[in-house]
Amino acid sequence: MQVQRKRFTIYPKLLIGFLIAILPVYMIGIFLNHQVANSLRDHILQSMQTNVNFYLTSLTNEVRKIDKLKQSLIVDEDVMTLGTVAPALSENELRESILRLERKLTLFKDSSAYIKDVTFHIPSIDKRIKPANYTEGVPMDQLLQMRAQMRHQLSPLLWWDNKILLNSYFPDNPLSDRPPVFVVEIELDKEMIIQNLNNVVDQGGAMLYFHDSKNALLSKHIQSLTQDLHLLVSSERVDSSRNEILEHGGQRYLVSLQKSQEFEMTLAIYTPEAVIMSDFDRFNMLFWVLFVLSVIVIVWFSYWIFKAIRNPLRRMVSAFRRVEQGDLSIRTSQGSNDEFRDLSDQFNNMVTQLQSLIQEVYEQQIRSQQSELKQLQSQINPHFLYNSFFILHQLIEFEDIDKAKKFVSYLGHYFQFITRDANSELPLSQEVKHAEAYINIQTMRFGDRIKVEFDPIEVPGEHLFVPRLILQPMIENAYTHGLESKPSNALLRITNQVEDGMLHIRFEDNGSLLSAEELTQLQDKLAMDKSLGIETTGIINVHRRLQIKFGSDAGLTVYRNDMGGLGVNMTIPLTREVE
Repeated sequence: MQVQRKRFTIYPKLLIGFLIAILPVYMIGIFLNHQVANSLRDHILQSMQTNVNFYLTSLTNEVRKIDKLKQSLIVDEDVMTLGTVAPALSENELRESILRLERKLTLFKDSSAYIKDVTFHIPSIDKRIKPANYTEGVPMDQLLQMRAQMRHQLSPLLWWDNKILLNSYFPDNPLSDRPPVFVVEIELDKEMIIQNLNNVVDQGGAMLYFHDSKNALLSKHIQSLTQDLHLLVSSERVDSSRNEILEHGGQRYLVSLQKSQEFEMTLAIYTPEAVIMSDFDRFNMLFWVLFVLSVIVIVWFSYWIFKAIRNPLRRMVSAFRRVEQGDLSIRTSQGSNDEFRDLSDQFNNMVTQLQSLIQEVYEQQIRSQQSELKQLQSQINPHFLYNSFFILHQLIEFEDIDKAKKFVSYLGHYFQFITRDANSELPLSQEVKHAEAYINIQTMRFGDRIKVEFDPIEVPGEHLFVPRLILQPMIENAYTHGLESKPSNALLRITNQVEDGMLHIRFEDNGSLLSAEELTQLQDKLAMDKSLGIETTGIINVHRRLQIKFGSDAGLTVYRNDMGGLGVNMTIPLTREVE
């Protein structure tokens, strides 16, 4: 009677080890650190988010107000007069209208501290009117380029020539490229925006990022973080608001972001974490003491894990790699009486059964392939044989000795290849020669009524071995079921293509006898498993032998081609030598 040895399994080893190594040390340190750190961090982030939201809301409201005043300016009587009928005005009327518009532009500029300048462009009289002055010359090409850029962005704010502009074109038809009658150009004051950015956060910096132009305005304290913060803001579109933690130069920074969907700009502010965590320094000493203690325990625990788990796993991984390389004689053993012993025993049983099954399946596939090849070789169509001898008789009767010699040569090659029972595999080049002999025989039979286009197969056939008789049955099927019944203009097209390490040979005819139901039935037969006992001749026979030789990636697929007839795609994986 075998004595059952007491087992000390892996689970209690791991459980007890982790409890000893981690729980007494880290739970206390993590609890103390996180309680204080999270409280301070959440409070600061909430305050930062409030500041971001307040400033961005104030800025967008101001820009929205400027845009609204701009719309009111566009419909002003003097603006419309100068923009539309300026050439028809007298010199005195034109001067008075310009003076009135200058005063209105001055009032418009003084209405907001964010307006640096405002310009009214009138192409018809080639003038640019500003507050208190006007000049000659309208840069129409530049204005049209600016309008084109505005149409390709979401925000009404335009970043142009290092300026932030809020332009309006009248009329502005998105579907028209006609020059505008007049243009109102408002330049926002970047210095005022930067000045306000400096006041957003007390300790830290701020960035206002414009998504459409990928430009940004920076506060004076942000230079060291410019690149990292730019990547953070521009890496993805901020839907509304979020908070991030950024690491730079060995320091951590709390970052708060808020996006304006209307103007496609994001405001980001940051504060060094060390500033807000200054009260937390007294906990650091305790944390580092716990950390050093945990390192000592983990070093010892790691060595114990290495002895208890890693070595058996390494042996198992090495055994699996040997099996992967085809070595089924490998066996493993474990000295400990635990789950690894069970795993080792199951692995040995699996390899033994796998070795037996592979041998059985291999022998079965070889027998199946040989029997199906013999079956296909024995299927010499009596009708084809009769027609061949009839053609030979006709050639002799008409004393066409040259054609008769060629025909006998083709026929001899054909039957020599069909009846030869040597190797079940041969180079693709020999298979192509046999297919060409069959095509030559059929060409002599049908003449010009059936045309065959056979593209050369550029893959070196002597390096690619394939099962015998895989091309000729495809061609014979096209003649028998697609082309014989056509009175004229029958076409069989044989093309090939190498793609992703696979050779695709396509057989396509313009026969009109293939119905949708017959095509569906043929597709179902190709998809069926061989064990279902369906017929194993013709296309089905070739499909199965290709899969036996090359695996499930090889075989045949059928479809209706662009000429309306049957299309057959033969897929053959290329060997490394062919590639």
